[in-house]
Amino acid sequence: MTSEGGLLRRMAQVSGESRMLHSAFGRLISVACAAVAACSAIAQPVSSQEAPKAADPATPAAVAGDYVHSEMELVAGIRLSPDGSFRYGLTVGSLDEQAQGRWKVAGNRIELISDPRPVAPVITAGRIDAAPDQPFAIRVVGPNGRDVPGVDLSIEFETGDPLESYLAGGPWSLPSDEKRKPRFVTFSMASYRLRSERLPLSADPGRIATFLLTPNDFGVLDLTGVQAELEGDSLTLHRPEGAMRFKRTRP
Repeated sequence: MTSEGGLLRRMAQVSGESRMLHSAFGRLISVACAAVAACSAIAQPVSSQEAPKAADPATPAAVAGDYVHSEMELVAGIRLSPDGSFRYGLTVGSLDEQAQGRWKVAGNRIELISDPRPVAPVITAGRIDAAPDQPFAIRVVGPNGRDVPGVDLSIEFETGDPLESYLAGGPWSLPSDEKRKPRFVTFSMASYRLRSERLPLSADPGRIATFLLTPNDFGVLDLTGVQAELEGDSLTLHRPEGAMRFKRTRP
């Protein structure tokens, strides 16, 4: 994945929001949505009381344009092009995601269709390495063999509740006071909607269990079926996590 998010932040600091938006969209707008925690600054749940009133049917000519939201380190933007294509992106902190595809008018709403549909990243079981005289450990590595930070894990045991923890970017071991026998592990990265299958786990001392992250279209969001609506110069994108509101910067 490119460093488009870093580019957006640098442009925002140097030139201001308006100049940043036009330059960023001209270079291929970065697009996406973060997890609920990352999006909390701009995403607010939509309740039945907040649901917008019915509006007149939208037209492609009235909808097409560039829309942006920027707040501190967070920058998000969406371009609805007159040819029916869209690009959408969000960057906040270390998180950068994007999406692209087609859009169409459906009554008083705009419907997005990701094209091509992204392939979700997966985590699968890899090799078992010997580590004599060391406690059992778990690693999650990428295609380059380096440890992947920020991966949550859930360990299931023969008895009792699961143990929830995370990998900080290196081998992870069970707490020294944990005497139960692990049976399964599940990995997740909520910001990227990644959740592995429930993977068998044999936690024998002196071994390191390595799991493989296959990125596929890591950081590319599937927005198929997501709807938006235009009211004045505000575009509200309705996502399962809540509503994201963007301001039009040019038609």
